[in-house]
Amino acid sequence: MKVLAIHTSTHDADESTSATMTKAILERVIDLHPQAEVRWIDAAMLHIVENQSCYAGGERNCGDPKAGPYRCWAHHNSVEEPDKYGGVDEMPEIYDGLKWCDVVLFTTSVRWGNHTAVMQRVIERMNTLTGRATTWGETEPLVGRRVGVIVGGFNWRAREVGLRLAEVLDELCVGFVVPGTSGVLTWQTDADQYDEQEGPLKPDVVRWLASNAGRAVVNRFVEVVFR
Repeated sequence: MKVLAIHTSTHDADESTSATMTKAILERVIDLHPQAEVRWIDAAMLHIVENQSCYAGGERNCGDPKAGPYRCWAHHNSVEEPDKYGGVDEMPEIYDGLKWCDVVLFTTSVRWGNHTAVMQRVIERMNTLTGRATTWGETEPLVGRRVGVIVGGFNWRAREVGLRLAEVLDELCVGFVVPGTSGVLTWQTDADQYDEQEGPLKPDVVRWLASNAGRAVVNRFVEVVFR
């Protein structure tokens, strides 16, 4: 089993609640599947060129075979004119990882009732994968890849964010298998959106993960996503 974790929080992975949850999931997976291979991508550390909405112009469609080996104009253009795009686009690390894996975990913090801007950029840059089927009539490129969504936050509707993100990933038409609400793991410490907490949140989520309730949720998530 090959497992890819794409961490899209801008918090350091050592402090991020979503990363802490993801690492607990991966530890459980390795307990159950000692031969599993795991890759971790910190998407916030990559230079990911913004989506260029090529399809809107009617000339350069997403997934166009003319757009280089990744069939992506944003990447192709950054290779041709790196100074214009702040350097060569590094989204291929994610493209390659998605092609490699059997299971992918998308992990995000909550930002004002939504997933992170990094997560949104990754979603938009997957348009090239969507276009293979919707524009070019090919087989969906990631057929059978199982998906898990992990969301950690303080007080802004983490569950709602996770469910909406799972819905978006399911509708990308790239072949993802999104196993319903049980494939969405969320945690938040406070239901009061106006509350502010001093100090780090990681100790709170660590305590929850060690509790009977936390272990049960982790086990259920692993059972559903990794079956």
